[in-house]
Amino acid sequence: MTWGISVRAEAAPPGAQPATRSGGAPLDEATREPEDDGTRLISLRRVEVRGLQHVSRRQVDDTLEREGLVEGSELVWPEDSRVRRTRQRLRSTGFFKSVTLSLEPIEGSESAAALVVDVQERSTVSVDRVYLGSSDFTPFHGGVALNERNFAGRGVLLGGSFVWGSLPTVSRGRRQQAYTVFAEAPQLSDAPIGVLGGAFAISAGEPYRVGGSEASPSPSNFRTFDYTRAGGLFGVTFPVQTHLRLGLDYRFERINALLPAEAAYRDPLGVTTPVELDVRAGAHRLTVATVSLAYDGRQQSFLTGKGAQVGVDVQLSSTGLGSQYEYAKLIAVGAYTIRLPWRHWLTPRAQVGQIVGDAPRFEQFYAGDLSTWTPGREESLRFSTRNPIDVFGSGIDTRTFGSMSARLDLEYVWPVFRRTRNRGVYGGDLFCSLGVFTLVEDGAGRARRREASERVAPAGFNADLGLRLDTALGTVKITVGNVLRRAPL
Repeated sequence: MTWGISVRAEAAPPGAQPATRSGGAPLDEATREPEDDGTRLISLRRVEVRGLQHVSRRQVDDTLEREGLVEGSELVWPEDSRVRRTRQRLRSTGFFKSVTLSLEPIEGSESAAALVVDVQERSTVSVDRVYLGSSDFTPFHGGVALNERNFAGRGVLLGGSFVWGSLPTVSRGRRQQAYTVFAEAPQLSDAPIGVLGGAFAISAGEPYRVGGSEASPSPSNFRTFDYTRAGGLFGVTFPVQTHLRLGLDYRFERINALLPAEAAYRDPLGVTTPVELDVRAGAHRLTVATVSLAYDGRQQSFLTGKGAQVGVDVQLSSTGLGSQYEYAKLIAVGAYTIRLPWRHWLTPRAQVGQIVGDAPRFEQFYAGDLSTWTPGREESLRFSTRNPIDVFGSGIDTRTFGSMSARLDLEYVWPVFRRTRNRGVYGGDLFCSLGVFTLVEDGAGRARRREASERVAPAGFNADLGLRLDTALGTVKITVGNVLRRAPL
């Protein structure tokens, strides 16, 4: 007697072909016995897990136990929804390239079987980001962010990052650098709670404009002021629903800023105005409490899949929390991925932000972080004095910081290949995106723009095209935007 029935899940990128058994039937058909449309009540005599190398057996067993798929239990095969949910839970961890659940018969019994979970592991060490670039302001900067997503086989995330820049080209500029370490345990033992913590140290030489037109990126029109930041954070997360998590964080840091005696900007007409640096002088404190909600309803939560993603962060800094700054910051992000009939993927994505109060400069919205073609902040540091390219002639190239921001993008993904047995490169996608964004200054900045008959909310344009590779060390993007952001234009 043979069973010949299995449920197989490939950890595939957007648009990958659905898994099939040897007969070529898709997944939904593979769970039905072609000779008999009836179901069977199967008693599980044992549960086997095959293919584990770095992931612990306990992690797989915990998932099986949550669904009640343990030795001695019964399931209705092949209609039992717990089998599909177990596969999805294991796949969503990101630890496996593929997951197969199947039954093997027990000799001499027609109602008992062994449940076999066969997995192929991914590397749990990944390169999250690579910092590498050059600009007229900073001739070279580089760094890396690394993660270990399953430390000691316990699902603990450990990570660290650093970025280092050469001396800037402005007079008496400071070499900028930043270092970060963090750890997160998504779940503590059997308790439905996760914890996280981290520490960081930052040494910045922040550029500010003293001359030239507001659109000029020439470093000769800038000076810098120095500050250091050192601190840490800790937080907890709670599962509200299956796909919804609540996070509570508290960040504390000591800032020491050395400000110029007089910071002023002289425009091309010779008019001089003071410059607000938005950082307190000397040593002081910044503390921030954050409440976050994250919803991920995609069918494949580790890789991009059909469904919605929503994230909301509310940050509060107040003297009541021990801070010397008073402000509130809201960031909301939403996206929905659609699988097209020809197996390509389409994702509209929106992001909005608002700051109320007096946030320090490094907490304000930055034009480079919104623009695909312009260098953004890396570990909170600015290594370039470029502003966005003004495609629409709206004046977006004269904006640097703001208290309100919005961005809308539409991404199209064309899956190219998938190799589940390859140890280096698992798959690749071609993608292109189009979008718009805006950055609005604080109240004083808006009043100045209205007085000069300029747009308060100028529009910027985003577009990108490239190849995205899923590799053993993480996602690698080779895109037009990456080249433009890193080139010393």
